[in-house]
Amino acid sequence: MRDDRSRHGRWGLTLAAMGLVAACADPLDTPIANADMQEMESDYVTFGMVSFLTTRGVREGRISADTAYMFEDSASAHLRGMEIVFYDEDGRERATVTGTTGQWSWDTDRMVARGDVVLIVHSDGSKLESQEIYYDPDLDRIWSDSATVQTFADGTVTSGSSFESDMSFENILIRDPRGGSRRIF
Repeated sequence: MRDDRSRHGRWGLTLAAMGLVAACADPLDTPIANADMQEMESDYVTFGMVSFLTTRGVREGRISADTAYMFEDSASAHLRGMEIVFYDEDGRERATVTGTTGQWSWDTDRMVARGDVVLIVHSDGSKLESQEIYYDPDLDRIWSDSATVQTFADGTVTSGSSFESDMSFENILIRDPRGGSRRIF
């Protein structure tokens, strides 16, 4: 009886091994990625990307994205589901920018966030909303050339054609304010 079990066990292993060999020998009929991914021109695609912005070894920010399409020839990444957190000199979060899409140049750390962009200033709880926000570390500047709405922590709202600010968020300029300030209840 023991010999029968051993013989059946060996036959089972032999059949399993033959099945594996046959499966490996068959050509793969389905593509590894869908057509959109195969036609993509980016050099790399990163899911769950996180990178840090530094100047002389000091962390100034963190950029993250659900998906990053990396292009080596232009040293840039096209981002989807992006977030940028800026830090002050003491390492505290200064501001956070979120956007649907964006672009980041990893050579210069210049960025643009697009699509329902929200900038939260942590020191006073104010919020700036626009369809596009730019950041240039060499100019120590963040701005938008699109319609902007600024909401303060107390609910006061200012609308304008665009905005500009230094990175300490002490000098925020809303251009062409329209309709004055109003309070949201």
